[in-house]
Amino acid sequence: MSGIDEVNWIAAASLGADAVTTQTIATAFGLLHVLQVYTSSMMAVCVWDWLTCLKVEWDVIWKARWSPVKCLYIWTRYYGMFAFSMMLWLFNSNFTPEQCKPLHYLTAAMCMWVTLGSESILAMRTYAFLGRQKWVGIMLACMLLGETGFLGYVAIAGVHQTVLPVVTKGPCTASDYPGKHVVSGYWLAPVAFDLICTFMTLWKVTTLQTRGSRLVKLFVREGIFYFLMVAGVNVLNAIFMFQQDANLQNINCFLALILSQVLCCRLVLNLRTQGRHPTLQTTDRSLDPNTRPTLPAFAHPALTETETNTVNIALDRFGSDKEPHRWDDGSDEHGGVKVHVTVERDVESGR
Repeated sequence: MSGIDEVNWIAAASLGADAVTTQTIATAFGLLHVLQVYTSSMMAVCVWDWLTCLKVEWDVIWKARWSPVKCLYIWTRYYGMFAFSMMLWLFNSNFTPEQCKPLHYLTAAMCMWVTLGSESILAMRTYAFLGRQKWVGIMLACMLLGETGFLGYVAIAGVHQTVLPVVTKGPCTASDYPGKHVVSGYWLAPVAFDLICTFMTLWKVTTLQTRGSRLVKLFVREGIFYFLMVAGVNVLNAIFMFQQDANLQNINCFLALILSQVLCCRLVLNLRTQGRHPTLQTTDRSLDPNTRPTLPAFAHPALTETETNTVNIALDRFGSDKEPHRWDDGSDEHGGVKVHVTVERDVESGR
């Protein structure tokens, strides 16, 4: 805002302190103003994304039957907006240091559950893409539990109340505990989790015979984009935690939190929208009969009353006259191609 630096300087100079102290106070006022404008702008991005995706969300989320992915999406989207609104209130209202003392813990304590919601969605995508293998589920669950414990520790013992100089009332913010730099791990822990999930996904792609399909390409492309964007911002936040000025440490936190929430919700919406196409056609004629490709669970069509629940897969091109082999999980093998179609039904027959 034009002239804000001069206003901050005049306000600091009116206290009658020496030149160094006056400069410190004016800088703190300026960073506080940037923090308030920045967080308000990022909240506007969050609301804008929700409004632009509302129609798609109604079609592929609210009309779909209840599932763990649906619950995690609703939690990440709507609890996230609630938590961000609380942060906006803390950053833009006036509190005394005594009033802020019990409230500054909310900054990390509330937002950690948004991060964990996004991480859980990413874990379920990875688990589904890797064929729902038990060892993958156990490993991802243990990683999530470990991350939850660490983020909880940071929210309780790692954050420190930021006290503004001179003024008796101001926003309620928190920063890294002096000399510990524990909060850096708050941003680096999701980076480590996302890196492992991304590596596992890429490894699985190298083993798929159907990796050239449009659905698999979408799954991988958006997963990599999510990792690069969120990891980059989280690493930047971790670097900011080493700044000496406490008002500068948390200036970028809203960008990381909202970017993670928005991109994670987009991952689910885009993949479910792609999965609504009722016809799957196999274009790879050189499928290995020993491979058992798995499509992501998120790609299962979400059907409504006006949609058909028929999925057509062209099998005659393989020209097998043998009886289909029966797998233990109920799938059929036609000409060396395992076919297992799962359709989510929202409307049971007879209703």
